[in-house]
Amino acid sequence: MLSKLFTQESRTIAGAALIIGAATVVSRFLGLVRDRLLVSRFTVGDELDAYYASFQIPNLVFALLILGTLSVAFIPVFSEYLAKDKREEAWRVATSVLNLVGLVMGAISVALIIAAPLVVRFTAPGFSGEKLDLTVRLTRVMMLTPFFFALSAVFSSVLNSCKQFLTVSLAPLFYNGAIIFGILFLSAPFGIAGVAYGAVLGAALHLLIQLPGLLALGMKWRPVLELRNAGVREIGRLFLPRVFGVDISQLILFIAVTIGTTLGSGAVSLFMLASNVNGVPLGVFAIPFALAAFPSLSEAAAKGDRQEYRRLFASTFRQILFFLIPLTAMSVVLRVHVIRAILGGQGLSWHETRLAAAVLALFAASLAFQGLTPLLARAFYAIKNTVVPVLVSGIAVAFNIAAAYGLMAYFAPGGSGHQSARIWLSLYGLEDVRVLSLPLAFSLASVLQVALLAILLRRRFGLIGGRGLVAAFLKFFAGSLAAALVAARFVAWTGGIDEADPPARAIFQAAGASLAGSLTYLAALKILKSEEYASIAEALKRKLLRIEKPVPVQDSQQM
Repeated sequence: MLSKLFTQESRTIAGAALIIGAATVVSRFLGLVRDRLLVSRFTVGDELDAYYASFQIPNLVFALLILGTLSVAFIPVFSEYLAKDKREEAWRVATSVLNLVGLVMGAISVALIIAAPLVVRFTAPGFSGEKLDLTVRLTRVMMLTPFFFALSAVFSSVLNSCKQFLTVSLAPLFYNGAIIFGILFLSAPFGIAGVAYGAVLGAALHLLIQLPGLLALGMKWRPVLELRNAGVREIGRLFLPRVFGVDISQLILFIAVTIGTTLGSGAVSLFMLASNVNGVPLGVFAIPFALAAFPSLSEAAAKGDRQEYRRLFASTFRQILFFLIPLTAMSVVLRVHVIRAILGGQGLSWHETRLAAAVLALFAASLAFQGLTPLLARAFYAIKNTVVPVLVSGIAVAFNIAAAYGLMAYFAPGGSGHQSARIWLSLYGLEDVRVLSLPLAFSLASVLQVALLAILLRRRFGLIGGRGLVAAFLKFFAGSLAAALVAARFVAWTGGIDEADPPARAIFQAAGASLAGSLTYLAALKILKSEEYASIAEALKRKLLRIEKPVPVQDSQQM
């Protein structure tokens, strides 16, 4: 029975998203525990800055060559073999790709370990002395992780193609769990390097946990490298353009951390801590829906079923907005409570708490747009169009760089942005708030990317349910506004929080305000007759959170 549980195929997008989302909730919770332990163990400063900076090169290599690159090239081709019942050929393609990825990523990892001193000087221009040396040492350890994650990505792509999401979803739990193990048990003898050792262990476990699922499907490793195989060549054709269209979130985070190293001690840590908190709703709601929809979108595209393709896309689009728009409002209202509740008061001063909360608020302002980006990009990948996302990503990245440097001057001490931040984000008493330029530039670039992708998708694919999407958005926005007002009133009624209050008070107020806001949001959507609300309510009545059919979108509804 346990084997059947781990190899059972998910039959609906919402059901698959539920599996991914449930595991992601646990993984993200472990991630927050990890960050809290890091802050309490090392405090915000040079060591933690070096730790987060050491992730940047391995993360960029993995994001550029594997994350959102390999899967979007591999899944449509592998799914097509499965749809045509050519399983033996599919396994030969998968094995060849696995071997090729292992050889290439292994060589890159070794090269970057050797070249780490030169590369880190470029990626952390604001570091010097012992801080720079520590970053180099940690980077060399971290460069082992892309090798394991690259092999793991091939495993994940095979399992996702077969619509078996459970094992893939559990892998991040082992990764975060291993980092926590490093903080608790390896940091004492090895310092911050012990945390890096935990990350390498977690990457290896991320790979190994998926192996039983592949064996159950019948995949067998072979020492083959069939570069002339038609399937391998097709994956390569789709892969190469995608290399230049790395997911904007990964590349922009890399750029932001590089810029952040010039903003003084603690800037990188505060930015990354807020970014990790911001990533929780994306990982729980947006990314699971995009991942779950991608194989079905690819299958519909392979069969030439344009109507099913449009229906799946519009439904998933609306379901993502259903969750992320209210979370945007609540994150802004409860920003200080969230940071204090998650990261605590140990190792994080009140000034640092408020600054991290302001960074979170600027991230959260574009939360819905960040959540739609993976879906819109995969809508193009499913029809084997990698050019449009590449071009749009390039435009968004260039815009982000220009905006970040422009906003640094805007937020400089004594500038108009500095004064605005003091007023609108309650940052009185803070002399340097230039770090706010990084999340604001990120948000503006995310909005631009989604707008361009949506416009080009409509021009490429025609009717995709735009009128219905606009109507749904307005309902979600109205309900979210009401929820934010109720949450703010709850905080005011319970007295708010200040520097002397313990994290427990922040947790109590955040929980109460979130509950009151959520009930208000659902009540508003019921009054507004939201189809998403009705669908979820019906599922709950059946005691099974599963939407059998996507919310219908009529062909007459235009974007």
